[in-house]
Amino acid sequence: MSAVQDALSKSCKANRRYNSRMNFKVAVLLVAALPVFCHAQTTAQDISSAQLQAVIGLPLDQAVRQRATYKGPLKAAYQRQISVLGKDCEAEADQGEQPYNVCMGQASKQADEDYAMFYNNLQMLCHDQDQLSTLQATEKAWKKYEDSALKATQAAWSDGSGASGFYSQVYLLLVRDHMRDLHEIFGLNIAQ
Repeated sequence: MSAVQDALSKSCKANRRYNSRMNFKVAVLLVAALPVFCHAQTTAQDISSAQLQAVIGLPLDQAVRQRATYKGPLKAAYQRQISVLGKDCEAEADQGEQPYNVCMGQASKQADEDYAMFYNNLQMLCHDQDQLSTLQATEKAWKKYEDSALKATQAAWSDGSGASGFYSQVYLLLVRDHMRDLHEIFGLNIAQ
């Protein structure tokens, strides 16, 4: 079991114990939010205002405990991606294009999963509805930029055996830079 899966498992178990002690109305709202965060995801998904309000509306001590369950997976996903900056598939690059391209495809898949974990949990750490709306608007704008940059990459490297590896390099750069930007912008949310 990977460190992230282990952290998620512990987080989900803690959520189950914690939810059993909360009042029914809040528990129902949190149960609606948990599937987004306690199961492996490959896509980032916007949460609803009600899901955030379920955490914001808790008494302070409960809110602090609940927020802590979102920080572990977020930090693990962030650290996993930042720790490999510039190091992706170094050994495979020496073995030829096919092993390199396969490795870069796997690195891109892991980046997708880590970004989804990071973004989905970051939403739950927003301090209010305005902050959540701003984060979600930022995500939509970034997705448009990402799509444009990747289309430009495909146009520049439309064919050839190195095209998929280059595309993956650009994709990883975009995702990791965006994660760093969000980590910087919402650092206070992550720290508190």
